[in-house]
Amino acid sequence: MANLLYCTALAAGAGPGLLALGSAANLRQAGIFVICMILAIGVHEFAHALAAHRLGDPTPEGQGRLTLNPIAHMDPIGTLALPFILGIAGTGMIFGWGRPVQTNPRYYTRKITMRAGMALVAFAGPLSNLLQAAFTLGLLFVLTRTGVVGPAALASDGLAHPLITFYVLNVLLFAFNLLPLHPLDGGKVLAWLLGARYQHVDDFLVRYGFVVLLVLMFALPGVMSTVFAPVMGVAEWALRAVIS
Repeated sequence: MANLLYCTALAAGAGPGLLALGSAANLRQAGIFVICMILAIGVHEFAHALAAHRLGDPTPEGQGRLTLNPIAHMDPIGTLALPFILGIAGTGMIFGWGRPVQTNPRYYTRKITMRAGMALVAFAGPLSNLLQAAFTLGLLFVLTRTGVVGPAALASDGLAHPLITFYVLNVLLFAFNLLPLHPLDGGKVLAWLLGARYQHVDDFLVRYGFVVLLVLMFALPGVMSTVFAPVMGVAEWALRAVIS
């Protein structure tokens, strides 16, 4: 896979309380973010590897990536150092990335096109984040209904609670990685949707997609907020419904 950038743009204006990052400036909160990112990235990259493996590509397994062990998917700088430093600094945004899973579409089953195979492998990553978010919601439902965790405590803690952090992080990774820009997973999904007829559009995004992404993130953050707002609005509604 192409280099995969993760950005938990938690300052994207998606709801007060749920995404306020004032507590991210302390050591404990930074540690929570890093641990949650390690777990989310590990499952995300494993999903890429598993999808490629199921399509017939032996590359991820041969490189030791067909595992849920997060160590196999960590990048020392992108998964550990940078997110931790940004979390302590209280920048309101956490950057991170994992080691990209390499895949060779020539090995994919001939039942689908290579373009479709690349899209499936790419989509598996964000889908895993959506499933992790759903699992976390289910866990929160059980914990609150059994009295292990009080709804009031969860509501007051917000992102200071590890489960809330993990939930929000996975929702953001799902939405962010599906943006139709390379090198994100959404770029490969868009390439499949466009087809060979619009290859020139994909070629442009391969060449300039990362630049467009940086502009959106740093020069036009309001656009990113608008894009993420509906997704995070639904996520916050679901969370409040579960813990209320």
